[in-house]
Amino acid sequence: MDIVFDDSYRYDNWDHVFPVIKYRMLYEKIQEYAGNMLMVHRPVSPSEDTLALIHTREYLDDLLNCRQTPITMSSEFPLFPELINGMRMMAGGSILAAEVALEEGAAFHVGGGFHHAFAGHAEGFCYFNDIAIGAQCVLNETGKKVLVIDLDVHQGNGTARIFQGNDSVFTFSVHQENNYPEKQKSDLDIGLEDGIEDEAYLKALDQGLAIIEQKFSPDLVFYVAGVDLHCNDQLGGLSLTDEGVYKRDRRVMEFCKSKGVPVVVVLAGGYSLKIEDTVKLHFGACKAMHEVF
Repeated sequence: MDIVFDDSYRYDNWDHVFPVIKYRMLYEKIQEYAGNMLMVHRPVSPSEDTLALIHTREYLDDLLNCRQTPITMSSEFPLFPELINGMRMMAGGSILAAEVALEEGAAFHVGGGFHHAFAGHAEGFCYFNDIAIGAQCVLNETGKKVLVIDLDVHQGNGTARIFQGNDSVFTFSVHQENNYPEKQKSDLDIGLEDGIEDEAYLKALDQGLAIIEQKFSPDLVFYVAGVDLHCNDQLGGLSLTDEGVYKRDRRVMEFCKSKGVPVVVVLAGGYSLKIEDTVKLHFGACKAMHEVF
């Protein structure tokens, strides 16, 4: 089983609703599960030129120098070098995960999924849009087409906006309609009513995947496997159970496997009151990937 992780994904003295400790906790849980079957790939921090494949130079200059300006302060995260360096490394992690997936068939990034970051400004809990950076690197280096399946409870508005009009990337989002953020137009959006439960959610997902089959033939999938659609999430408003979230992950893995398409899994959001519950849900995606691939 191939995963991507780096110790820089953790930050000390962190008091925030976004539980960054989940990365280390999930990594340790995967180690325990996979044992000798585990192959850990360590990313390198991407160059500024690589980041500039997606982000504007003005934004990068402010961000990399930790300047508090309107385009960096539009994030809901604090701004300090350790955090920026770790998130930059996660962008490298998503680049590496795509490379590994193209070679091995599937890769699980124990990080990433920062889908609210726009080309020219931060948003939400997102500074670098690692999904877009990873996808653009694939396009530039291989010419392969990329499908983004974003199943976080919040629409990936940054990713959607970045790739609008790009025929080589298809963005698909299933999200809670009546929730953050202000929506952008994906290639396919399915906005759900508040309180949707397992059966209705999975039906909507199946319908979306069926539409994609008719519209787009990807060479690589980025699966944004946020777990904030769970019924106990603090920032979500859907009502999926543990089993429902796991079935969602299996659906995506089986879709990719049936089409012979490599898949990269990135984590995105998850805000259960107990961090252990968030880690358990994220682990379900890793388990589903391992079982199917």
